[in-house]
Amino acid sequence: MDKIRVVSLGGLDEFYKSCLCIEINDDIFVVECGLKFPDVTKPGIDYVIARSDYLVENKHRIKAYFLTIGYDTIFGGLPYIYSKAPAPVYLSNITKALLDMFATHNKINISNIDFKIVNPTSDLIISGHKISLFSTCTNVANSFGIAFDTDQGNIIYINNNVFDNNKDTGFALDIAQISKISASKQTLLLINETQYATKSGYTNPKYRILPLVQRTLTHAQGRIIAALDAPDVYNITALLHEAAHLGRKILIYDQSSQDLIDVLIRTNCLKLTKNNFIPMGEVNRVRAQEVLILITGFGSKLFHKVSLLANHQNDDQIMRVLPSDTFILATHAQDEAEIDETNTLNDLYHTDCNIVHCSAKTFLKMHSSEEDLKTLLAVFRPRYFIPYNGTIVDLFAAAKIALGMNIGLSHNSVFVLDNGMIIEFDNYFAKILPNKIITGNVYVDSRGLGDFNSTVLEERQRLSDDGVIIIGVTISKSKREIVLGPDIQSRGLVFVKENDSLMKEIEKVLLTNIKLELSKANYSISYMEMTIKEQIFKTIRRAILKSPTIIPIIVEIE
Repeated sequence: MDKIRVVSLGGLDEFYKSCLCIEINDDIFVVECGLKFPDVTKPGIDYVIARSDYLVENKHRIKAYFLTIGYDTIFGGLPYIYSKAPAPVYLSNITKALLDMFATHNKINISNIDFKIVNPTSDLIISGHKISLFSTCTNVANSFGIAFDTDQGNIIYINNNVFDNNKDTGFALDIAQISKISASKQTLLLINETQYATKSGYTNPKYRILPLVQRTLTHAQGRIIAALDAPDVYNITALLHEAAHLGRKILIYDQSSQDLIDVLIRTNCLKLTKNNFIPMGEVNRVRAQEVLILITGFGSKLFHKVSLLANHQNDDQIMRVLPSDTFILATHAQDEAEIDETNTLNDLYHTDCNIVHCSAKTFLKMHSSEEDLKTLLAVFRPRYFIPYNGTIVDLFAAAKIALGMNIGLSHNSVFVLDNGMIIEFDNYFAKILPNKIITGNVYVDSRGLGDFNSTVLEERQRLSDDGVIIIGVTISKSKREIVLGPDIQSRGLVFVKENDSLMKEIEKVLLTNIKLELSKANYSISYMEMTIKEQIFKTIRRAILKSPTIIPIIVEIE
């Protein structure tokens, strides 16, 4: 009988960064290899991905990667670890196109990756294992769930999905396929995302933008400017198709938004022609009531774009937000971006334009709410259930839903796990193993993967919060005295002209320490810099309760 192990390197007690290992005998199948975005405590970091030591150590056992949805939070970690742990990558055509765009924006070469383009509903044989894919209903077309066929039963993995009778091509849940899978064999294990497990009811129809903005699209007398999350392909295409149907010309705001639209047209998600679009140079030549301007982005970056536009600080000075405009802000701000969203709304209100704000209360992402999750559990009736991809609150909420359904699940068959915990299935019996895989975060910045320890991040945080003091001095080795300087520069700490007394105190501390060190028979530049940093830090901390980064630069000449 197959020996099965399941371990997640990311995605438990956190949003995104999913990286799940399904092990059947000696073979490993990696489901997703994502990223998450850093919070404000990690300045200078672009992305956070899962630590991949386990994959590298067992690279000879990896038979495939599966990228189920075209989100960077699903595939963004793969380009950074593939060279260390290669295997064929199975994904849809749209996910591949979006991954190409991600790699281009981040200047990553992915030409070495062995991609296998698959239909979202299909049956595969990989290393002798039957693996069935079934299309799911989520924000990006051609997304899929996975069923691993084992002799203990099927292992079902589903990330984002809602139940809807959606007939839009590429966005429909394949009920026939999942019914076939659930009827063919007992479901040993269901693994399902839980971000909306605390929300009652179904997600449908609250994920649809058109009911919230249809009146605006039909009756707005001026231009319409719409800002949407780049991953929300479903609503971007729905909005643009409806705008074109109503006779509005579409203007794409910037290059990153244009890159996304090019991908959607190339993959046939967006069925519009060149005649439906106008370039930026013609924005003031077309009647205002015949224009829709689209801005896309993700999280804080999107809000930053909108704020710059609202404050007339955007790069393209042709574009302005006018009082006659209607601005649709339809985003899904994460916790770390809520302040940015509020500030952006404030900036928009200063323009006197009409604002349609689709907030998180009325406009949902396509995650499984309580009734969606109940429906999945009822369809598959799994022997075991693992809630996945959510905070600990979400994981326990999903576990409570499963336990309350009276479908045979108990406290011994619903597992709320941490990253690195291994659950083993042997002869239909599940147990958590005592050993744990080493997991953690790997930080990515503009230079690529980084081994950023806590000291580096603390230094960056201090720079962000309390600024920096840079001190330049030139000393003569032969004369044992200062021959140039000191030059003291402050950035992000205080206004020098308004804090003359503090600058004089810093200079006094600096000169005292240099003269004291130069009076020694064998002075040390490194020791001099260290004591200057310590003494000036204490002086500033005592005076204004800030902890800036202090950079002394002492140049020695003969």
